[in-house]
Amino acid sequence: MMNLLRALTALSGLGLLLIGLGWWIHPAAAAEMLGASLLEGTGRSTQIGDSGAFFIGAGALLAWGAIRKSATLTLVGGILVALVIPGRVLSATTHGGAWTPDEIAGECIILILSLATAWVLRRQAEPSLFR
Repeated sequence: MMNLLRALTALSGLGLLLIGLGWWIHPAAAAEMLGASLLEGTGRSTQIGDSGAFFIGAGALLAWGAIRKSATLTLVGGILVALVIPGRVLSATTHGGAWTPDEIAGECIILILSLATAWVLRRQAEPSLFR
């Protein structure tokens, strides 16, 4: 069970890393893949820099945490991804953005996966706390 969770967490992290690298290497394709438009000027610089950094950071935390068996890194990566959810909801309810239930579901899955992986890793590291 632990190896399956770690593998799924690492793969989800690697997927996010690839999206982040896409923002830095071929931002038009990355934006299109996510259903976004590439902005102009300062907005483009912010979009590429922030989006790339977010995806690479969250992906690295998830993947590295799973590979190194670090519950903390795995959990932090999952929480970063989960923090996108309230932003999506606010965008749709307050700022005229579109509802994106498929993306929210994916972010929930990554959060649940990271929570499960972190729990199993922590349980393995300190079994006496969970008995």
